[in-house]
Amino acid sequence: MKLIFLQNSATQPRCHKRFRSFVAAGCRNTEVYSFNRNWYNVNLPDDITIHSLGELRPGSYLNRLLLYIKKLRPIFKQNRDAVFYCYGQDMAFVTSLFGKKYVYEESDIMYLEYKSQFMRNMMKKLDLFIQRRALASILTSQGFVDYLYGNKVPDNVFVLPNKLDGYFSDKERPQRKVYDMGALKFAFIGLLRYEKMISAFIHVMVEKNPKHEFHIWGDGGENQKRWEKEICDNYPQVHYHGPFRNPLDLHSIYGQVDINFVCYDTNGGNERIAEPNKLYESTFFNTPIMVSPNTYLAKVVQERGNGFIVDCHSEKSIKQFFDELTADAIDEKVAACESIAKSQLIDNVDDIRKIIGIIS
Repeated sequence: MKLIFLQNSATQPRCHKRFRSFVAAGCRNTEVYSFNRNWYNVNLPDDITIHSLGELRPGSYLNRLLLYIKKLRPIFKQNRDAVFYCYGQDMAFVTSLFGKKYVYEESDIMYLEYKSQFMRNMMKKLDLFIQRRALASILTSQGFVDYLYGNKVPDNVFVLPNKLDGYFSDKERPQRKVYDMGALKFAFIGLLRYEKMISAFIHVMVEKNPKHEFHIWGDGGENQKRWEKEICDNYPQVHYHGPFRNPLDLHSIYGQVDINFVCYDTNGGNERIAEPNKLYESTFFNTPIMVSPNTYLAKVVQERGNGFIVDCHSEKSIKQFFDELTADAIDEKVAACESIAKSQLIDNVDDIRKIIGIIS
């Protein structure tokens, strides 16, 4: 079996990790094709040959589908018997239009961001149609499964959370840090977004204790970069470190972080049911995580006890977080992280082998 991976971003670490896991599980006849987004170029992998499909610019859904059809048609013609591993609904939809066998991985349900209930319902029906036709559908959050299927989950649907790259299999987890409660270091690590949430938190943080710091690692679009520069100019406590290499730089980054800020904006539906990789990164590095309430992520964090739940839409909630923050509370969260075995935090090749057996 030849397995061809189709990505919409050449620098997405999750896609690189998945490819490596399939190779480690015994899938050797592979190729990777991807569009370029022109950000996070430090994440272009040295160990994976990626054939470029050209630049993918922001635009309408229809224009994106037409671009996919144009770029993918010759690949489909040259690989009539291959199985295609598609990241995202639009890539899988185009592949299905050509009648090809495919695996579908969904890491975000972006149509939940649509304001129109009619459009959300239509796109959900399309999503379910694409998943039913797939050899296997891989969802990265149990929250997605609950939303899409409830208790009636098809046999071809699998949950593979966005855990750490196998790179960390032989890496030691760090020792417990010594915290300076008078000068804590908070951080946002990843694609630059959720500016309102971060700004609100920083404002209260500085007001409560100007010795606390907020560090940002990541990259993003022009609007996000302008915001990053502005907030760094306004607050000397904020430090921007630029893009980073995932997984290579994570050990160094988390070594400088006391609490990981993962309070995503929950006005959109996707964030309420997603399970981001920061959950597994933070736990591996024994770093407490901050998350938004009324989310699937908050449910997991509450069950595991490895983080704080803070509503960054509310200044009152942020102030309450700082008022109640103690060394004992942080130690309790760190201990919860330490109690979770490393094997539960890293991509499991055995899960991939099961999927290979189904699609072969």
